[in-house]
Amino acid sequence: NLNAGLRLNIHSTYGSKGVYQVNPSYAHRFDEGYLKFMGTVATAYITPSLPQLYGAFGANPDLEPETNRTLEAGAELGLDSGLRFSLVHFNRREENTVQFNNVDFVYFNAEEDIRVRGLEGEVQWRWQAGSLISLNYTFTEREGGNAIRIPKHKLNVSAQVQLGKKARATARYSFTGKRTDTDFSTFTPVELEGFNLVDLRLDYTFKPKGLSAFIGIDNVLNTEYTEVLGFATPGRNIVLGWTLEL
Repeated sequence: NLNAGLRLNIHSTYGSKGVYQVNPSYAHRFDEGYLKFMGTVATAYITPSLPQLYGAFGANPDLEPETNRTLEAGAELGLDSGLRFSLVHFNRREENTVQFNNVDFVYFNAEEDIRVRGLEGEVQWRWQAGSLISLNYTFTEREGGNAIRIPKHKLNVSAQVQLGKKARATARYSFTGKRTDTDFSTFTPVELEGFNLVDLRLDYTFKPKGLSAFIGIDNVLNTEYTEVLGFATPGRNIVLGWTLEL
């Protein structure tokens, strides 16, 4: 397979700029499943926002557009038994990234390129209808500029089990590693600690068909954590609900 696209941006201030993306893939079928190789080559062109150009705080009308290039390459193995494995490597280079100068209080274009690279892997097993286990892990490394709120390590695990014909139970676990945020009262970097979250949910379908209910418990362990500096996060939270389809 080969998917490709081309876009031409015409801007009254910055002129014309073309961007593109190409997504080739090749799949080979064998007796027990399939093996697929895939890739992506893409570019992007991002003009500064109106507040960055003309806003009341730190505006700079001389800002240049950001540009970036993204490369991805990976493989996926699917088995008829319900197992699926995938691994993707990504690499992105950003130029003229718009950043904020905490000393002069003005937006500016970064002189150095920003590079982001990493791996994303996923394992999924569907052993029967309604029952599924999935795991995905992302490793991200960034050079140049501030990687605000981007963890180096991110893990998600979920398990869904069909309990008879009417009930289904779901458990989710997520780990978010250490990140760097900015304290905008002092414009200084702050390291946010990593955290773990566990969520549970039970769905039940009644007779007649179309009526179902659920109970969910988010943050079962009542973990205290910070996603964005200065904003509160919920503790243990219980949610009840129902759905009626006519």
